[in-house]
Amino acid sequence: MAPVITQFAPRPAATDHATGTTELLDVVYLVTQLIWADLRRADQPIELTQWATLRRIGRGPCTMSELARHKGVGLPTMSKSVEMLVRKGWVERWIDKTDRRQTLVRLTSSGRRVMADSRARFEILLEEKLSKMNVEDRDALASTMTQVRDALSQ
Repeated sequence: MAPVITQFAPRPAATDHATGTTELLDVVYLVTQLIWADLRRADQPIELTQWATLRRIGRGPCTMSELARHKGVGLPTMSKSVEMLVRKGWVERWIDKTDRRQTLVRLTSSGRRVMADSRARFEILLEEKLSKMNVEDRDALASTMTQVRDALSQ
């Protein structure tokens, strides 16, 4: 069964102020929906929310509080989510030796493998969808996405 992807009507340019923010939000939504549908259809061992959590943890060890702030959830909710990831063998916890009140989390080798496999799958899926674009437009998109990533990372 093909994923259901919502189509968006173009917005008048006057409301966009030529910034592309409306289009960017629409694209983020569509990419998220595409990946979510693919994970459900393919019966993958990971959910999109778990992947997002692993992605943050994969940038480097972090405290449970940092992770909860990053995900915009409370500490009890984050603790339950991390517990599930620990049971799957993708994440491990340990007590910070410099501050024993802090619990840190990091990816296990299995977690890194799941992340790499999932990312490869997502990239192939997006490559297939974007293959309808010509090479010049895809090159321009890659350049623009790099600029967007850099602007949002600051």
